Amino acid sequence: MQVLGIDTSTLVCSVAVVTPEKMLAEYNLHVKKTHSERLLPLIAEMLRAIGFAPGDLAGVAVAVGPGSFTGLRIGVVTARALGQALHLPLAGISTLAGLAAQFPHFPGLVSPILDARRNQVYNAVFRSGERPERVTADRAISLDELLQELAVHRKPVLFAGDGVPVHRDAITAALGDQACFLPSEAGLNRASTVARLGLDVLVAGHGLSYRELVPQYIRRTEAERKHQARCREGGVSGEYHD
Repeated sequence: MQVLGIDTSTLVCSVAVVTPEKMLAEYNLHVKKTHSERLLPLIAEMLRAIGFAPGDLAGVAVAVGPGSFTGLRIGVVTARALGQALHLPLAGISTLAGLAAQFPHFPGLVSPILDARRNQVYNAVFRSGERPERVTADRAISLDELLQELAVHRKPVLFAGDGVPVHRDAITAALGDQACFLPSEAGLNRASTVARLGLDVLVAGHGLSYRELVPQYIRRTEAERKHQARCREGGVSGEYHD
């Protein structure tokens, strides 16, 4: 089974193809260029490089969030289009679980953090392993609250994700030697782990149709928040329809 992995939940645009035996290819771009411009050409170039046609794929796994609202929509829409056109099963993978799966041998907790702005991070805490074990659900949480929670565990904590450069000084000040960090390039999102986790889902027969796959935003989008604010001001229902 050949599974295409897609992760566009952050500034990184990452695509990969894995089989049960190995990773065949992975392409990563970390530049300021919109995912809508680069994702499909990157997939096409990768498939050409490994001698695959789109019809050779057996499934698609995509990071469904949390993360950038726009990036998530682009990744999910692309996966849905491929699923519909090629009649492929799809797997929606937590962005944070994909990050945590990159560090199976860390002797402690893994705490991916993505910059959620508004004084929050997107986070989940995992016990490391080949298949990370959840300690918490995916959530948006203030950094102070997260650090207080992690200090109680009294275990080494590995931080990864695009929130690390933003908050590293505060993390170090709060946790000291308990906090562990990676070189910047080692803590970025990678589609190969998304594909590997998705492969497990698809082999188990739990794939989704293109109609069922949706992003997992955790927080409301900016458009929804503005809509609700306008409704409150006007005294009408705050229900939002995208």
